Amino acid sequence: MKAFLRILLLFIAILSQTDSLFAQGEIKYITFSGVVLDAKTKEPLPGAYVTIPQAGRGTLTNARGYFIINVFPSDTLVFSFIGFKKQYHIIPRKTELDYSVIVEMREDAKMLKEVKVYPFSTEDEFKQALVDMQLPDEKERRILEQTFSKENVAIMAAFHGMSADANFRYAMNQQNNALQNRGMVTTNPLLNPFSWINFIRSARNGDLKKDDSWKAAAKQQPKETVTRDELYRRGKSN
Repeated sequence: MKAFLRILLLFIAILSQTDSLFAQGEIKYITFSGVVLDAKTKEPLPGAYVTIPQAGRGTLTNARGYFIINVFPSDTLVFSFIGFKKQYHIIPRKTELDYSVIVEMREDAKMLKEVKVYPFSTEDEFKQALVDMQLPDEKERRILEQTFSKENVAIMAAFHGMSADANFRYAMNQQNNALQNRGMVTTNPLLNPFSWINFIRSARNGDLKKDDSWKAAAKQQPKETVTRDELYRRGKSN
């Protein structure tokens, strides 16, 4: 019985040593992660390539420059991004199962020769073409300039009706005048001798035959509070 127990213990020891040998020789995955940054600005680089050329696989960094990929010990990873120099990183042989790094990439500045492109054979031809060039909306610009000139705007303002604000003020003034003149005797302007004297004087001077008073009134810039009758009276007085 004792001999059997000795043989059983010896067999178990041999199996445990064999398992430990297989465990030591087993290839293990390493979770490799990190952040790719701009070495100058320390800003993350989204969309940077993280590749393992020997294995033919890789990944991309996210919007914050973070990446994560499974690798093996001694793998060589290549970090690349447009406008930056490539960075190489080798996974150590002895490392933990979780391995993280911060990769700072430097700009790849390349000086290119100056290239001049001219659509014309000489500079004088280009200047002449620029002077002779007409804008596609030149006709519309000329029409707008003529339509909204100072003279046309003044004429339109003279014959245009009152605005809502001016109409309200006019109504309130009429109402106030009616309240103030309540109980007063209304005089007839036809019985005013001074008005007849001014009328006869204007007829002798030929002022009634002159029809250019509206032109002088149209050249003025009327305000919203000025009525059309007042504008004509100012033109006649001038």
